[in-house]
Amino acid sequence: MERNNRLSVLLALIFSMAFALSVYVLVNDAVSSTAAVIIIGLNVLLLGIYTVRLIRNFSLLDEVQIRIQLEAVSIAFVLSLALVMVLGLIELVDGFKVDHISHLYVFPAFFLFYLIGLIISHRKYR
Repeated sequence: MERNNRLSVLLALIFSMAFALSVYVLVNDAVSSTAAVIIIGLNVLLLGIYTVRLIRNFSLLDEVQIRIQLEAVSIAFVLSLALVMVLGLIELVDGFKVDHISHLYVFPAFFLFYLIGLIISHRKYR
């Protein structure tokens, strides 16, 4: 179990670093369309590998740990919906200038919401 946790953390770190590097390269360097597609595809592949690994690890958890994970994902989902709803409603108001908010700023918030959900769930089942 400990080895699986370490591998999951390693995969999450690899994806996070690759994502940050990809954003930097795509924003700051003039890359061709082909290179951009390859960079984006690599990020999708890394996220897919991490996701498959995470789902496989669920089969190794006991019922309480599965419940904690499910509750964390549920909390993250509701917080994500709230964020997207608020941003969508703000966009409708002419006085607010939120056109410059990129999806890239919203994407990391989803992971933050999952961590918030984990903290809440862990405290509940301690």
